[in-house]
Amino acid sequence: MPALLAPSYAESGLWQAQVPPPPPTGGEPPASVDVVVVGAGLCGLAAADTLATAGRSVVVFDREPLGWGASSRNGGMVIPELKSGPAGLERHYGELGTRLYAEANEAFDFVEATIAGDDGRAGIDCDYVRSGQLYLAHSPSHTDELRHQAAEHAALGEAVRFVEAGDLGAEIGSEAFHGGVVFDRTGGLHPARLHAGLATRAMNAGARVIDRTGVTGLSRRAGRHRVTTTRGSVEAADVILATNAYADAATPVLRRKVVPVGSYIIATEVLPEDLARSVSPTGRMMVDTKNFLFYWRLTPDRRLAFGGRRSLDPVDVSEARDFLYDSMLRVHPQLAGTAVEHAWGGNVALTLDRLPHVGRLDGAWYATGCNGSGVAMNTWLGHRLSQVLTGEAPPPALAELKHRNVPLSSWRHAYLPLVSRWFDFQDHR
Repeated sequence: MPALLAPSYAESGLWQAQVPPPPPTGGEPPASVDVVVVGAGLCGLAAADTLATAGRSVVVFDREPLGWGASSRNGGMVIPELKSGPAGLERHYGELGTRLYAEANEAFDFVEATIAGDDGRAGIDCDYVRSGQLYLAHSPSHTDELRHQAAEHAALGEAVRFVEAGDLGAEIGSEAFHGGVVFDRTGGLHPARLHAGLATRAMNAGARVIDRTGVTGLSRRAGRHRVTTTRGSVEAADVILATNAYADAATPVLRRKVVPVGSYIIATEVLPEDLARSVSPTGRMMVDTKNFLFYWRLTPDRRLAFGGRRSLDPVDVSEARDFLYDSMLRVHPQLAGTAVEHAWGGNVALTLDRLPHVGRLDGAWYATGCNGSGVAMNTWLGHRLSQVLTGEAPPPALAELKHRNVPLSSWRHAYLPLVSRWFDFQDHR
């Protein structure tokens, strides 16, 4: 159904409208630095912060305005997850799988510690709350899977529990689900505040952040990198590529390793307190089990932010908005008559194995492919890659994974609709 729109409706991100980014350092690019970081999202800014704090000269380039990208547009969910649980990772990858799962938890701990200022520096005021996550079975066929997941995590001593369908009323104001799992180790935050805080930390540490400056080429000679931009060239000892879903022609090899897929969010007008409580009594981050999953939460200012996608096909924001509004009312009919005030979208980076990847391209390090769960992982990967460059840590376990190219990547516009139909078929089982 067409979405009910508030008089103040805008096709723009709620978070970005509420919190403008800090002014970038700007100026002319330097002729030479220790490290060039490409991409001023969470990964790139965390990398720059760690490097500058360690005394390295670093410049961050972004072709868009600072704060434009997914780091300020996402749902604000801080989740220590990979797309497989600990047992599945161990079965598939052996001892490496155990280390991969440990890194997901390390990423979560790192973000919490950074926000709290546990490193002895100023923390980041980003409305962070350790809310927990409610993972919901969208069909009866998924309840056994969720029971197994809960038991798998609980066996490791984690605070995880399965919730029967009849007991879900204490967790969510909806009768659309058939059981769920509560994961205590999940948080919610204001993503634009987190991004702005990381940018401020990086610049205060001495990193230069230059936006509206695209990187157009990378080359290497005599062990040095030459980074060509729309405003001149920079020589660097090291390069970190932190473009995620927005890898472009400057890095064609990296571009072939991810599939950019649109994800969209609507945000309602501010809800009355009793209505907000009826939707989410506990304030958890909520996600369902579909391939084309929905994710939703109450925002710090008491709106409902409801996100997802209908398919892998490209759509405009207005089409996605109407689909999400209709879906939101199916999940929460008590929101009938509630208007949408913001609708927006952006790309997430999918990989063939649904895992993040770290690697090197002609000597440059990259991190990419968080598959829609990058607030914790992308931030930590930027930090960790900087520690690799400063000699403080080895490459993460993710660097040991083989990162395969997406088959026939130049033809994905033709075959992704077929993949979408298959995913949709699975979601209706």
